[in-house]
Amino acid sequence: MFRNTSSSEFSFVARMQDWDRDSLGVKVYYEPDNKSSSNLSWLKLSENAVQLAPGESKRVNLTMKIPSDPAPQEQTHSMVFFTQTKTQKERAKPGLNVNVLLEIGVQVYHTPEGLSAGDLEFIAFEDRGLLKVNEKKVRQMDVKIKNAGQINKDAYVRFELTNIQTGEEISIKSIAVAMMPQAQQWVRFSLPENLQSGRYLAVAILDAGSQYDLKVAEKEITY
Repeated sequence: MFRNTSSSEFSFVARMQDWDRDSLGVKVYYEPDNKSSSNLSWLKLSENAVQLAPGESKRVNLTMKIPSDPAPQEQTHSMVFFTQTKTQKERAKPGLNVNVLLEIGVQVYHTPEGLSAGDLEFIAFEDRGLLKVNEKKVRQMDVKIKNAGQINKDAYVRFELTNIQTGEEISIKSIAVAMMPQAQQWVRFSLPENLQSGRYLAVAILDAGSQYDLKVAEKEITY
């Protein structure tokens, strides 16, 4: 459902793409039907272009026609984008004209019955040392996670760092992760550059929700 609450007319055009995630969890897009896990050929939109007058609402239906015997039996996914279009207007005076356009992406999944939920698990814990990230020096710790199941999962990775000698706890922000079936993904934590020299205990906690057990990985490091 689209609703235009502004005082201007809005227009959107639709497109569909396949997508996946790379080893750091960043979305990567592909042309249609280039992935074995694609379901784009099953999808159909009631409209490929949407025009909304001020105050107008409009519903666009997305239908999925699933083959009677899709093979292989796996979770499939695709992305439907609605991108705003805007006509460039002439300006009476010279100057820079900037158009800010909206784009909405909708993830579309099909999950056949009987797929294994599996679990998330840590498979590596690495100290990358002192690195330069976004023009700033940080100490980086990486954990690698595997989704052993046949469905996508969302989770949070919490990171705790404690100075073993002083008991001081260093606060590190949690990171949200989204993982595709059977995927392996690195999660990177940036630690303060100015840590005191000494022994530290690094603890990573993987929380995928109440239906999964918490997973904990520990690593002792010396700076």
